[in-house]
Amino acid sequence: MVLAAAPPDGRFVLEVGGLPVAELRVSVTDDRYVYESTQFLAEGPKEHRIELRLGSPQPEVLALLRRPALGCRDVLEERSQKLERLCVERSVPGDASGTIAAEAFAAHYDGAGALRDITVGAAHWFAAKRATTPPLENPFMVGLSVPDGALKLEPAIAGAHWLTRPPAGIGAPETVGRVRCLLLAREAASLRPRSRVTVGLVVEEGRAYPHAWLTEGSAALDPSVLPGDPSLAERRYLEVPLERSGAFFLQLFDGAVRLKAK
Repeated sequence: MVLAAAPPDGRFVLEVGGLPVAELRVSVTDDRYVYESTQFLAEGPKEHRIELRLGSPQPEVLALLRRPALGCRDVLEERSQKLERLCVERSVPGDASGTIAAEAFAAHYDGAGALRDITVGAAHWFAAKRATTPPLENPFMVGLSVPDGALKLEPAIAGAHWLTRPPAGIGAPETVGRVRCLLLAREAASLRPRSRVTVGLVVEEGRAYPHAWLTEGSAALDPSVLPGDPSLAERRYLEVPLERSGAFFLQLFDGAVRLKAK
């Protein structure tokens, strides 16, 4: 099941295991409901757009936009177009919980009763502070242009820091590739119990790209690069706290946070 929830005309981020993996945009105009999502940072961005005429049963997302009433009802899962059972077991000011297709969910709402975030299993959707028009080219693929030389974040992001030395490449010839970095980092971490997936930016050839790699003790390891790859000496890596990474990427793409010359 793919669950996504957001107020109309909103923009939201899906995190799985603390990593941003998708963006959601939804809108409601009269009886027309539009659901658009972009998967990113794994095998490259994949766009999905679904348009529905509102009726009964209600789309799954729409049923959770405002704090739902107690009880069970059928809802229409957007992507599969199949009915699923939504059962709300708790609904009080500020939060609601229950099950969707027999999987537990917990949702939080703001003072006006609008959905703020929802967690289903390992998936967590949270609302962006402002909605913007997505760029024509996905920054996860094409990166952002940055000045030459030493860089700084403006405004500064607490916990973000530049690596003092580049990671060691640990990739294999049949799997390397920056666009697949998150997938490769997860796979490598599953084989290295002392490592953790790390996210941030990699800067190369005048552009900054969202990137994922591993941290193991005091060492950084990049499974998207071959051992000894000369490009590692030319790269710069900026680590961002995992819990802030989704919001950071949106702010960077929106221009609310910038990489500037020192």
